[in-house]
Amino acid sequence: MNDSGKAIIIVESKLDGEKSTHRYKGDWFRKERSLFIRYEESGETRALVRYTPGELFVKRSGGVQSEQHFVAGQNRRGTYRSALTVFELETRTRSLQLQAKAAADGPRALLPTSPPFTLEWRYELYVSEQLSGRFHIRLHIQEDHQS
Repeated sequence: MNDSGKAIIIVESKLDGEKSTHRYKGDWFRKERSLFIRYEESGETRALVRYTPGELFVKRSGGVQSEQHFVAGQNRRGTYRSALTVFELETRTRSLQLQAKAAADGPRALLPTSPPFTLEWRYELYVSEQLSGRFHIRLHIQEDHQS
């Protein structure tokens, strides 16, 4: 049983029905009761995803700085900063789930022991209290055997 490894992260994003797919190389690791996925989105922006059963936190740093928090059935505040603008975000999470074949025992029983696994969530994003879009995100994490 590993607690970390190299990964291929496939991000499927639907915004109001429009779908996009991106593929990244990164890392996954478990620490205490959380699962982390780390990858570089572009030359300057890095993403860190932390999943703890029932909640998800996504932080981007680099050319864009943002923090988003997701808990099914709840509204959560976040932020977005770039060189040009700063604004407050609010997510209204409709669903959040982790799908995995292999799970750990004990206090980490709800976390996978190794890829493949998928994080999936649906939410509405509000910017300055105005609906910006309805999102459906899937993060597919696979082992990277090439690294």
